[in-house]
Amino acid sequence: MIRRPLRTITFGAIAATTLLVAAACGGTETIDRADKVFEAPPWQGEESYVYELTRGDDHYGACTLLTEPEVEPGRTRLSRICGEGQKRDEGTVLVDSQTLEPFLAERVIADGEKDRLTTYTNTYNATEVLFEADTNGKVNDTTRELPEPTDEMPNPGWYEDESLLWLARGIPLRAGFEGTYAHVINAGLPRILEVDIEVRGPEKVEAGDQEFEAWLVRFDRDGSVYRVWVETADLHRVVRAQIEDVIYELQPSQASNTR
Repeated sequence: MIRRPLRTITFGAIAATTLLVAAACGGTETIDRADKVFEAPPWQGEESYVYELTRGDDHYGACTLLTEPEVEPGRTRLSRICGEGQKRDEGTVLVDSQTLEPFLAERVIADGEKDRLTTYTNTYNATEVLFEADTNGKVNDTTRELPEPTDEMPNPGWYEDESLLWLARGIPLRAGFEGTYAHVINAGLPRILEVDIEVRGPEKVEAGDQEFEAWLVRFDRDGSVYRVWVETADLHRVVRAQIEDVIYELQPSQASNTR
């Protein structure tokens, strides 16, 4: 297998490339439906899982996912650490421990070869999110309104790009479940997008030279589909994911890495 430098397509990748095709439409998109699809957190304490990234026969390094419940009363920190040395892509989001509603998110992309450091920060209040981008000290910011309650959507739900894989673990995992939520991008063009979610299975899937029984969770945005396989066992760990053409596989040594 050939080793390649880390790409900036990571676990928050629903924000990247394909979904940004809609950029020509401007920075605001009408949200007609946004469900609260997250049901309950399956994690029972701190977690640390390592995933290998591949694209065909090419190896793109590893990412570590960290779950830290109750870092503040009622709040959980979710972190994604990818890359090492001069090329890194790291994201953190602080969420409500029970609902996964975000409070603050940060994504840091470092490219030492180009002497470039970019930090994206999303700060939430009850009605809007503040997007900030800092590239080597040059800061840009803007705001977007969060979905408001309506007769058709009395209790709208939105989730952070960085929490994508945790969201897949906490939805109702049963065949045929469907929902639509507002997805807040944390890098690139500031946008809030409607994403459809569907559960299929369960089915057998291989990851890290192991076989798992898993639910297939599909995230669909205008025909661009991201697939996440969540094990049927109680902790509902993500064992495999396909984001565009990049595959993420849980490593064997991580199969029981819960503290």
